[in-house]
Amino acid sequence: MTPKDIIKSFNEWLYKHRIAVGIAILYSVIALSLMAPMASSKIINGSFNDTASHVGYIAQARTAIIEGQFPLRVAPAEGNGWRYPGFQFYSQLPYFIGGWFYKLVTPTNPYKAYKLVIIIALTIGGFYIYRLGFKLTKSRIASVLGGITYISAPYFLNNIHARGAFTEAIAQGILPVVIYYVIQCYLTGKRSYLILSAISWFCLAVTHIITFVYGTLFIALLALVVVIKTRKTDFRFTRLIPPLQGYGLGWLLGFYFLAPVVFISPYLSIRKQINVINPFDTNNYTPIANLLSPTSLPPEPSQTGLAATYGLHPAVGWILLAAWGVTIYYHYFSPSLPPKLQQTRPYMLGLLWVFGVALFLTWSPIDIWSILPRQLWVTQFTFRFLTHVMWAGGLLTAYATVLIFRRRLDRRHLVIGILVIVLASRPWLPPAKGTLTVDQLKQEPLFRYSGALDYLYRPPIRTLYGKAELPLLHPGWIPGYGTWNTFVNHPLLLEAELRYPAWEDGENPVLFIEGEVPLENIADTATLEVQIDGKVVGAFPLVSRELKGEVPFPSLPEESKDFGLKFVVQGGTRDGKPLNIRVKELFLDGMLPKHTLIPVKETEDNCQQQGVSTVCEITVSEDANIVQLPVLYYPDMLKVWVNDQRFYKISAVHYRDYNLTGVDLKPGTYTIRSTFHGLAWANWISSLAWLGLIGLIILHNFSRSKN
Repeated sequence: MTPKDIIKSFNEWLYKHRIAVGIAILYSVIALSLMAPMASSKIINGSFNDTASHVGYIAQARTAIIEGQFPLRVAPAEGNGWRYPGFQFYSQLPYFIGGWFYKLVTPTNPYKAYKLVIIIALTIGGFYIYRLGFKLTKSRIASVLGGITYISAPYFLNNIHARGAFTEAIAQGILPVVIYYVIQCYLTGKRSYLILSAISWFCLAVTHIITFVYGTLFIALLALVVVIKTRKTDFRFTRLIPPLQGYGLGWLLGFYFLAPVVFISPYLSIRKQINVINPFDTNNYTPIANLLSPTSLPPEPSQTGLAATYGLHPAVGWILLAAWGVTIYYHYFSPSLPPKLQQTRPYMLGLLWVFGVALFLTWSPIDIWSILPRQLWVTQFTFRFLTHVMWAGGLLTAYATVLIFRRRLDRRHLVIGILVIVLASRPWLPPAKGTLTVDQLKQEPLFRYSGALDYLYRPPIRTLYGKAELPLLHPGWIPGYGTWNTFVNHPLLLEAELRYPAWEDGENPVLFIEGEVPLENIADTATLEVQIDGKVVGAFPLVSRELKGEVPFPSLPEESKDFGLKFVVQGGTRDGKPLNIRVKELFLDGMLPKHTLIPVKETEDNCQQQGVSTVCEITVSEDANIVQLPVLYYPDMLKVWVNDQRFYKISAVHYRDYNLTGVDLKPGTYTIRSTFHGLAWANWISSLAWLGLIGLIILHNFSRSKN
């Protein structure tokens, strides 16, 4: 085929699809206009939210791509460069796309790549609401307006500009694609729609777990209403098979990502947060007056008149509310509907239910969450249900427009409708605010407290290791800003007793402590006491800025299986707060060689990154048999080779509140290579599913060519 033939074929395709292309361009222009608060490409808008963290992750995704990671699993620079698997547990697709954009399209500016991904998500989300709306209403103009309503909804803009919820915003762009192909699978049963449905479910799963979970539930609610309403006229159980096959295949395609979320996340720090934070306790963000407000207002009064998170004013939006109200009126009180809506009336009712249930859960005036399974607490914030208000409302906007104007819809209604919808969204575009420059972020592109602690593996300490830095946080800690401060500034935990397993016979533990004392905050005199099971075993007068010393531990009673270690400051402070002693070293020594580490501060200098693997040259002595690698530990998700032989004798060894990988070796010199690869069995399942999908695509294309 010559270049002339290619150009001719492209022009023919463009002419054939000119309406769809024009609508996609319209959505792109509107999406670009909704990004106005991020117009600058030098200063990051939203230094007060998570935007900078996500831009940093796009920079790290580029590094991961250069390393050879596929799929993305590990954030190379996060967590001291100890191979923190943020992509494995949090999100992959948005960063993968953003990382490639940063590598190929915007090689000097990750913020531009970030914005480009969002614009594409807005365009796709609007376009697929349009496609589904057109399928249901047969009105192109009404469906175009429905798509614009969706992408300009207050919560979509909140996620982009106020919260900096990058992955959730991308998921909001993917969700309409999922819904469209689920409904097409149900209506037609075509193999092509099954394939696309599976791929769209996969994309949603590896983008945002919360949207995937609740998208499943609300699509199921829509399906339930449709099935009930059509059970006597137009329903066969066989029609459910293609959408269920697409959903199941989507699960299998993403199993390498979903299986660790299901099986490993109960032991991650994020699970502790989910288990203690009832979504009902976050309904202060969503009082009903604010949800129904025609303008953007903070949910609670403040001295500055601003929300705690600048611009975070969750609301439904009057366009969506009006569409819901109009459709309710015509569905329940109008004697007849336009003929072209009669066939899809069950979908109209299903959308009304989705909208109403999602709105109620967003408001959450009563605590229904306490009686629901804890797994559903994964939503964390009730305002997240506005996503499902949005897609239901966008489609109801198409219905409402047809119901009001009937056959009188023309281009004038389209133009005026666009203006009204976009202007109605104006209050949720906050003035740009931020000081962090892109150049500053590129110097240290980290996720930090926004998510750098969420996916740390946190097993209980079962063995006491010598030279292992002791934890500085209580075992019940949950990720957050205060916790991040401990990881950065290392304050000594005072007054709280931490339990440790008893040491073995023949071991004589000695506590070594080194730190920095803020003498200026000591009111008179102060002493740091070291207590074991309530008994003082050592004390340090706090008379100099440098704290350094050692405390031999006494023998434990024979029946003791564990002991409690506590640090107590005797003396007052000038500000009345606990004394902030910054820890430099806090570890035990005097343990048997089999329980003594070559600590990470020694091994790290002998390690380097080679592609996706961390390679270390280590000499093990008679005094310490456990090599502490600069690699975070996750059970069954690491592969370790010692002198090119696969090695399985690895375990979690603590370094403060991290758990690093420990390798148990005899004396000698070794080359140790470790790679984070995820769950092998889940990887195999996904690989086979992808091969099956490719086979299905080939079979589909072969069948089409024969016909």
